[in-house]
Amino acid sequence: MKPLFKALVITSLAAAVMLGTPTTSSAQDKAKEKEKGKEKGKGDEKKKEGTLPFNGKAVAVDKTAKTIKLSGEKARVVQVTATTRVLKDGKPASFDDLKDGEDVSGGYKLSADGKMEATVLNIGKPPAKTEKKKEEKK
Repeated sequence: MKPLFKALVITSLAAAVMLGTPTTSSAQDKAKEKEKGKEKGKGDEKKKEGTLPFNGKAVAVDKTAKTIKLSGEKARVVQVTATTRVLKDGKPASFDDLKDGEDVSGGYKLSADGKMEATVLNIGKPPAKTEKKKEEKK
């Protein structure tokens, strides 16, 4: 009975020591966590590189600088480039078709210097949603 009691006490003490020992991170674990953080940062950069939407009224259209000042509190300015796809009422158009006061929407990317460069420019009101499209979403 003594050997059984002795083994039980030793096992209990070993378990108590293991449970009472605080878990610490090794330098390798910390390095892995930093790498994961960097990977998350890369994902955020990819989001910044992606196309973001814009819409509003064209308050001021500068044909020579190829810029559109949008209505709103922030009065954002969108730069139209040679690669911008321009559509009017869903059909191909040119930047010259745009007039002050027209509704515009589309997508943009931030350039290296922080300007909003349009990738797509839609001139005119967006088409009304039909009941069929609403049903598909449900």
